[in-house]
Amino acid sequence: MRGLTMHPAYTIARITPGQVDAAYLLAGPLAPALDLERWRSYCGQMLSGKGVTADQHDIAVAVNPLGYVQGLCIHGLARHVVHGTILDVPIFAVASAADGIGVAAALLQHLCTVAGRLDCAAIRIRTGGAEPWQRQLEDHTLTDGQIRIPVILNAAYALDVPWAGYQGADLPVKT
Repeated sequence: MRGLTMHPAYTIARITPGQVDAAYLLAGPLAPALDLERWRSYCGQMLSGKGVTADQHDIAVAVNPLGYVQGLCIHGLARHVVHGTILDVPIFAVASAADGIGVAAALLQHLCTVAGRLDCAAIRIRTGGAEPWQRQLEDHTLTDGQIRIPVILNAAYALDVPWAGYQGADLPVKT
């Protein structure tokens, strides 16, 4: 990707139990029907799994050196009509007034690594609209060492959010 490299100021890793509530502040605005309890249950389910599989998403966060969550992405495998197996990212959120592009670049580099490890042909990011970092990233290809992966930036919100089918055992069922 031209001019974008992993920003050393951010640590990108799988979400931890201590980061769940902070990450909700990023995910919540993108999914108005998602409340904190459902988010906690969903994250608990993800944390009990082994990461991305054919039917399982994973959650990664970007954390600054002070320990604050600055970015979030939820990703899983999907089939694409042109590319075949892709890494689908229905939630990609950046919360940094000072370095949005740095946070986005760090998250994208992580997604590139995950996509390469899972042998995905492309990465599709549901951006939910034009963000400043999105305009700067359009028409670029991510590079992670020798891996080159096309990135599809889709401005539409994902209609099939990962937690839509999940009903935690501790949550009431609406009828």
